[in-house]
Amino acid sequence: MIGPGEQGKLESFNLPTYGPSVDEVKEIVTKSHMFELDHIKLFEANWDPYDDSEGDVVLDGANSSLNISNLIRSVLESLIASHFGGNILDALFQEFRSLVAQHLKREKTKFALIVMSLKKIY
Repeated sequence: MIGPGEQGKLESFNLPTYGPSVDEVKEIVTKSHMFELDHIKLFEANWDPYDDSEGDVVLDGANSSLNISNLIRSVLESLIASHFGGNILDALFQEFRSLVAQHLKREKTKFALIVMSLKKIY
């Protein structure tokens, strides 16, 4: 539940994200004139950083949802705490873990990683 005066905080919170394509990354590196792109490759990684299985089945949804929630919390905790206050963090990430667990019952989700090797241009 959102308390009085909290609606403005919620509405003002913005966390834009953007996942560039491999071609966009290549273009940026080329335009910088600072590096030569030696190698670039797109990988998929499981949401759960401890799940290195190749299949599309989540073997332990409860543990995976905890791992994913902890990973996201480690990235966003200070940002969320500075905007909303630290007192909401435990409840927020418990709810997030629950939602992730429900999602993992339907499908195993992956995210894209672009890995590149650059050589500095002198």
